[in-house]
Amino acid sequence: MALLTVTALGSSGGAVAVVAPVSAAGTTLQSAQTVRPPAVSSDEYPMYPNSPNLDYTIGMAGTFRFLTYGTDTVAFAWRLGDDGPSGTVPAVDRLGYASITPVRAGLQTLYVRDMTADGAQLTETAYAFKVDDGPRLVDRGEDGATMVVGESRTVRLRPGRPDVVSYTYSLRDRVHKTYNTGTVAARPDGTADLTWTATHHEIDNLLVHSVSADGTVSASRYVSYSVDGAAPTVSRIPGVGWVEPTTFTARTRMANPVEYVVTVNSDENSRQILTPAADGSATFQLMPSVRGTHYINIFARDAAGVQTNSAIILWSVSNRPVVTSTDFPSNGVGRVWPGTFTFTAGMPGTTEFRYRINGAPSIAVPAGPDGTATVSWTPPTDGAHEVLLWSVTATGSTSDVTEHRFQLKRRLIALDHVTPGSVTTGEVHLLELTGYGMHKQDLIEVIPSDGKPVPAQVHHLTGGGAMMLVHADLTGVATGPATVRLTPHDELGSSVTWAGRFQIVAPPAPKATKLPAITGTVAVGSTVKASTGTWTPSATSYKYQWAANGTAIKGATSASLKITAALLGKKLTVTVTAIRTGHPNGKATSKATAAVAKGKAPKATKKPKISGTPKVGRKVKALVGTWSPKADSYKYEWRLNGKLIKGATGKTLKLTSKMRGKKLTVTVIARKAGHANGQATSAKVTVRR
Repeated sequence: MALLTVTALGSSGGAVAVVAPVSAAGTTLQSAQTVRPPAVSSDEYPMYPNSPNLDYTIGMAGTFRFLTYGTDTVAFAWRLGDDGPSGTVPAVDRLGYASITPVRAGLQTLYVRDMTADGAQLTETAYAFKVDDGPRLVDRGEDGATMVVGESRTVRLRPGRPDVVSYTYSLRDRVHKTYNTGTVAARPDGTADLTWTATHHEIDNLLVHSVSADGTVSASRYVSYSVDGAAPTVSRIPGVGWVEPTTFTARTRMANPVEYVVTVNSDENSRQILTPAADGSATFQLMPSVRGTHYINIFARDAAGVQTNSAIILWSVSNRPVVTSTDFPSNGVGRVWPGTFTFTAGMPGTTEFRYRINGAPSIAVPAGPDGTATVSWTPPTDGAHEVLLWSVTATGSTSDVTEHRFQLKRRLIALDHVTPGSVTTGEVHLLELTGYGMHKQDLIEVIPSDGKPVPAQVHHLTGGGAMMLVHADLTGVATGPATVRLTPHDELGSSVTWAGRFQIVAPPAPKATKLPAITGTVAVGSTVKASTGTWTPSATSYKYQWAANGTAIKGATSASLKITAALLGKKLTVTVTAIRTGHPNGKATSKATAAVAKGKAPKATKKPKISGTPKVGRKVKALVGTWSPKADSYKYEWRLNGKLIKGATGKTLKLTSKMRGKKLTVTVIARKAGHANGQATSAKVTVRR
C-alpha cells in the first residue's frame, strides 16, 4: 500500500494537497457504492441542453461546483472527456470547486466522482455542457428586429473563439432559400460591423460564422428578422363611367421610393413608371375604354432597385348613366309630391337619354353640352317605384341600363309594445302587438338576433288597428333579443319596427354525463380515436376538434387522429361538439393524454453494406441498406477492429496504410422525425494491401 498525493484548486483558489491510499498496482482502492454520485453545476458552462453562457468560450476558465451526498468524501476526482485534462479537488463541507478551461468547441462531458478517506473512487457523474464558439451579438436585442424591405441594418459582432479574422454570412428565408452571401473582415480584436440590406420581404434570418486565422469555421449564429414587404396602399376617387377618370393615390412604407410601377390587367403596354411626390406618394388617373372589372398591379422601388410587394386593386367600370334625386333617393323613401331626376352620362359622345318609369313606354330627352339632363315627375301613388335609364350616342351606340329604385310613404303606422317578454325556440307562439294604424293584411315579421326575419300569421285585429294577435313559428330561429317589424300591405318597402325587445331563449343544450375519451397508442406514427362520451339529451350528430397542449390542431376534425412528428412531446385532447336539431350545441373536452412519445425506431430489413475494394489507398462507400419505416436521413460511424475511427462520419472512407489488416465495419444510424434512432452494422471486411 502507498499514498498518492495530488494538488488541486481549493474553494478559495489556492492549491490543496489531498492524500489517498493506492494499491501496489497504482490504482485507487474502491469501496462499495453506498450513496448517489455527486451533483455538478456551473454558471459559466451550464448543463446541456440548457443554452450556453455566451460570455464564456474556448480558452476561458469556468468554475465547476461539486456537491457530495456522502458523509466520508474527502475529495472529488474529475476528468474532461477521455483525452482532456483531469484532477482532484478537496471536499470542504461537502463542496468542491474546480477551475477548468475548455480547449475546444462543441458538446463536452465532465466526469466527476467522490473520493473517500480510504481512497475509494465511487460512481462517476457525467455532466454534459456545450462550448459555443459562434459569433456574439454586441446588441442581443438585434435578434427578432423588424425591418421594412429596402432598409439597411448594421449588426455588430464580436468573436466567440480566438484569432478570428473574418465573418461569413448568408441571408435566408424560413425555408432556407439564400438571397445573399458575403464575407466581412474582422478588426484586430476580432470584432466586425456587418451591414446588410433587406432586398426581399421573404428574408427572415441572418446566419453568421466566424473564421479563424487557421481556417477554423465556428458554430453558426442565427439572427431572426421580420421584413415588412411594404406593398403600396391605394386610395381612389371614383370617376363617372368612361367620361371622367378615376384618380388613384399610392403610398408605401418603404423609405425613399424613387418610382412606382403600375400595370393594368397584366398588359405590359399599359405599364406606367411614376415618380413619387415629396411625401413619397404617387397619384395617377385611369379611364379604361372597356366596361367590366379591371385590376391594377402596383409596386414601388428604391434607388438600389429593391422593390416592395405588389398590391392588386380591383376596379369596376361601367358606361351606365347616373341617376340622382333628392326627392326620390335611390333605395330610399320619398313623399307623394312632385320632384326631379338628374341624369349624367357615363359614356363618351352621349347625345340623348332614354328612361322608363314603372314599366311605362320609354321617353327620350336630349343631353346638354355638359352631358346631363334634368326631368320632372309627379308620382301617381305611394309604394315602390323604378326608373330605368340608358344613354345613346349619335352613332346609335347604347349604354348599359341603370336601375333607380325608391319607395314612397303615405300611411302613418306605429308599433308600441309586444307581449310576452320571453319565448322559446322550437314552437309556435301567440304574440300581442299594440300600436296604431295596423291592418289585417299587413306583413308582420319577427326579427331574431341574426337578422333573418320570420313571417307571422295575423290571427285577430281589434281597436281600429290598435291591437293585433299573430302566430309566429320560432322553430330553428336564433336566440337572444328579438323585435317585430310591420310592413304595410299597400306600401311596399315601407315598414316600422318596434323599438323594444323581447327574448327568444334556447331549449337546453346537450350535456355530457360521461366525458369523451381518447384511446390508442399515444406515439408518433400511431392513430388514436375519440369516443363521443354520453350526452343528455342525446345528440343527433357530433363534431370533433383535436388539440395539442390546448392549441387546436388545424384540420384535425375527425373521430381519429394520425399522430405526426410535430406533436412529439405534446399532450392531446379532443373536444366533442354534440349537435341536436333545435337545440344549442353542447361541448365537452376529454382528459389530456400523456405527452406524445417517440415512434418506434426505423429497423433495417436489409443490413448496411460496405461497397468498394477494401485496399489501402482506395475509397469504400457505405450502402445504407433498407429500413422500415423509411428514414429521413442517415449518419455513419466507421470502426476498425470495433474501435470508432475519429472523424469518420461520412458516407465514404479512404483507407490508409494504418488500416491494413484490420477489420472494417460501418454502423448506419437511421433518423426519422419523431421516432427513436435506429442503427445497424455491416459485415466486417478486412483492409488489404
